[in-house]
Amino acid sequence: MPETNAGTSANAFLTTARGFAVASVVVVIVLFVTAGELVQLHELKDVHGGAAIALHVVTAGLTAALAGLAFYRRRGWWTVVVAGIAFVYSFIQAALGEGDTLKFHIPGALLIVGTIVWVTAWVFSSAASDR
Repeated sequence: MPETNAGTSANAFLTTARGFAVASVVVVIVLFVTAGELVQLHELKDVHGGAAIALHVVTAGLTAALAGLAFYRRRGWWTVVVAGIAFVYSFIQAALGEGDTLKFHIPGALLIVGTIVWVTAWVFSSAASDR
């Protein structure tokens, strides 16, 4: 594969990863705002549930875009693992969201936030832009 095509493909994957990373941060913000309303006022459960579904979608997209980037660059697979952890754990997190397991749901949100913020910071860093 010529270097130009690989560089172009890597840039497309990086741009896509950046879009999904920003979308993931936005979804997490919505989840935190609606979680506060759920706890305090018992409202916005449908919005919170919809945002949880959106989190599955955007973290899957983020993981796929980072996998494409790592494939073309032949490095950076750790980002795929971190984003994949956020994706997989988002399903566990959803399962823990009601009843007696809620005590695990709240600290689990920190894992989601940590992984998403870490990967988002990386995709906008100079390390991600390096070819």
